[in-house]
Amino acid sequence: MKKAKDEKNDIKSPVSEAIRKFLKHKNSIVALGYIVLLVLVAIFCYQIAPYGINEYDYSAVLQGPTAQHWFGTDEFGRDLLSRILCGTRISLVVGLSSVSVGCIAGTILGLLSGYYGGMLDSVIMRICDVLFAFPGLILAIAIVAILGNGLTNVVIAVAVFSTPTFARLVRSRTLELKDSVFVMAARGLGTSDVEILLRHILPGAIPSIIIQYTMSIGNSILTASSLSFLGMGAVPPTPEWGLLLSNGRNYMMTDMFVTLFPGLAIFLTVLSFNILGDGLRDALDPKLMD
Repeated sequence: MKKAKDEKNDIKSPVSEAIRKFLKHKNSIVALGYIVLLVLVAIFCYQIAPYGINEYDYSAVLQGPTAQHWFGTDEFGRDLLSRILCGTRISLVVGLSSVSVGCIAGTILGLLSGYYGGMLDSVIMRICDVLFAFPGLILAIAIVAILGNGLTNVVIAVAVFSTPTFARLVRSRTLELKDSVFVMAARGLGTSDVEILLRHILPGAIPSIIIQYTMSIGNSILTASSLSFLGMGAVPPTPEWGLLLSNGRNYMMTDMFVTLFPGLAIFLTVLSFNILGDGLRDALDPKLMD
């Protein structure tokens, strides 16, 4: 009895095993803590910001970091710390929403392509090949140029070039699982294709989707900031990080802090999501063994 009990205790659930592996990556834990902090800042940004995002003070134009303005002020005397804090909400919402749309669309296309194959698979994969032929930023610029400026169109553009990555990923996993014993048994019992896809195949692809989703957020934030920097995303006076960089580039040589702090916000956020994605990959990928 005691031996059986010890063997039972040695059996670890997949969730506890993934958590154990993730906790071994200290950098990923720090990155997760930073992301949680960003989320809290995004939620309460207008409550914690010391000044209004459009509160002008022409007596403190381009003032360096001081006790009153920790990150300094911009060319209109607006507090940079307040604008960066409130820009956190915009950047996270754009990043999360665009990747979420791309993830949902890509997952659906990948499931259908991998499960049914044939002409449907060929058409979906050829469309993905066309989208992959363009660098992500160039494709996003082309889409925004057609649709027009604005954060909504930025979300659409980023979602479009995120979709084929998820489609390819889910298709690959679907091809592995659709001929497995449990799927064949479910098909033999008369289970519908929709139920097979949602209950038997999709759960097997979720770990890979989570990893790709996390790592894509950083890339989407960077792309959205790049579009705003080029004047194709957020419009003034929106305190979006890329737009803050664009507004301050004329003062880089004389007042470097105007671009330093927005740049650091983008850098640390993208880096944190990438490090978190690495940690999740090591924890969730069954091909990576201890």
